Amino acid sequence: MASSDRAPRWLQVMRAITGTEEAPGDEDNPKILAMADIIAQAYLEMADYCAQYTHDEIAWCGLTVAFCMTMAGIRPVFGPTDTDKFLWALAWSTWHEFGIELDEPVLGCVVVREREGGGHVALFERQEGDNYILRGGNQSDAVNEKSFPIDGTVALIWPRWAGLPPKPKPIPVEDRPLLEQGESGKDVEDLQKLLPRFEGEIDGDFGPITEDAVLDYQRSRGLEVDGIVGQETWTALYEHKPPLPPPPPPPGALSYADQQVIMGLARNSRIADYEWRDRGQAPIGYTQGMALAFAQTYRKLKANHAAAIEMAKANTHNEDKDALAWFNDEFRALGMSNETSGPDTLRHLYVLLMGLGMRESSGQHCEGRDMSADNVQSDTAEAGLFQTSYDAHDCDPTFDQLFDEYSDPVNEPTCYYNAFAEDVECSDDDWENYGSGDGYEFQRLCKECPAFAVETCGVTLRNLRQHYGPINRKEVELRDEAEAMFRAVQDYIEEAETGA
Repeated sequence: MASSDRAPRWLQVMRAITGTEEAPGDEDNPKILAMADIIAQAYLEMADYCAQYTHDEIAWCGLTVAFCMTMAGIRPVFGPTDTDKFLWALAWSTWHEFGIELDEPVLGCVVVREREGGGHVALFERQEGDNYILRGGNQSDAVNEKSFPIDGTVALIWPRWAGLPPKPKPIPVEDRPLLEQGESGKDVEDLQKLLPRFEGEIDGDFGPITEDAVLDYQRSRGLEVDGIVGQETWTALYEHKPPLPPPPPPPGALSYADQQVIMGLARNSRIADYEWRDRGQAPIGYTQGMALAFAQTYRKLKANHAAAIEMAKANTHNEDKDALAWFNDEFRALGMSNETSGPDTLRHLYVLLMGLGMRESSGQHCEGRDMSADNVQSDTAEAGLFQTSYDAHDCDPTFDQLFDEYSDPVNEPTCYYNAFAEDVECSDDDWENYGSGDGYEFQRLCKECPAFAVETCGVTLRNLRQHYGPINRKEVELRDEAEAMFRAVQDYIEEAETGA
């Protein structure tokens, strides 16, 4: 229990009368009846109302709080109708001339609760787990401390005439529990309030939106990116740890020699000869281009590039947004786990990308929009290998970062256009773009800079998987032959960087 010098005067009064009980049978406890008399003497306009309190069998929780406020020199709740006056417990939350509503409980604040047939009002002492410990009257026919679930709380009220309420004492970081998706309660609500730029509802439920915010925060602060809030993440939040400085610029294009080796790995891979369902064999340009694109993204991941990190994050288990979650069973059947952020998950995403590109464009980087559709606005016209449209760019900030990165002519060598174009024929209709502005430029880049189309699709698949019909219908093939090719490319990059 908090010491009396910190407790507001009205709570000290409530503590002093603790133990007061109703009289047995038809008798009345004169101390309870005297509370109404004292209020009437202090506030003459309340005298007639107080005179109606004649027996202690009448609910007296509101009377007790009103008495404590009166003894502290604070006018109790007293509105124009009976349900606006202090004997009606719920009036303590609606009569705004009395107090201001708090977001967090503080010692001595008025706690208004719902119950069957009415309400209950008492004073806050402390919190224990998912319960508030309240001190008040008519709690099992006495003034005492009693535990109540937080869920039934209607409002937390602080008297205006007492000045500003004290700030709640922060919970020590070492007392914070481990939190992860599926948890709920006050600690989750505090977490949501502490997360910078949290855009979800402060509801105390640790769902996919909260997990995404935690992952973003951990990534931006150089913490372990696992979506689990342990002591390291709590400490960073408490200390307002600033974001990391911007990462270094993305690595330049693969060297000519590296490109030749990687394209050779692609041409000699088993996936190069695979007959894709309803599509046949992929153009050799598509297979070798995808190998180069993966090598480029893998190098970005090693350099802590934001978009690569976003693509390589662990399965979010949000099937509405994350294609890896949507295809989780299919990946598991092939022994491809995406439960850990890093190269394995990035590689498996590229397996999905490779299958999607064959469904959407038969592996042709210059593929134009679906001519049977009427989406000819700059933002909705589809373009390129994966038939992505610019209206997906709001799915994650890294999408626009990639747009800016590849729009810079300096980065043209990282597009790998010539590799993707081998064995591909493009018509005039394919090259046509629609509208103007950023949407038009996006269409052009997707076709003329295939690596850009690959990476923006990768970001979209992790955050807006319903953008793609073949993904939604699960028409995309996942092939372990593609995984083997990307694994060989990854191994080569590692060996090249170590000089092996």
